[in-house]
Amino acid sequence: MMPLYEQPMRKLLGVLEPTISWLTERGPVEVGEVPADHLDAIKQLERIGIVHKRNNRCYELQKIRLKKLMGSLGIETLAPPGSADPAVRSELN
Repeated sequence: MMPLYEQPMRKLLGVLEPTISWLTERGPVEVGEVPADHLDAIKQLERIGIVHKRNNRCYELQKIRLKKLMGSLGIETLAPPGSADPAVRSELN
């Protein structure tokens, strides 16, 4: 059996955590306002159903889907305690 921290979805969420935190802080973001360093991550999050593009103009984080995915993987927080802003982590929980 693969260790929990080596599961592909856990790794993916760990890599995409900065973008998830950024979207949590910002809320809905216009497509043209997304910085280049977050664009690829948003596309990946859109493919797995965590980010939704509303009216082809605005990216929005689907917090309920993210919570369900995290729950199915047994993840309580995306980042190790202390590595991200606690206010951001509490918004997801």
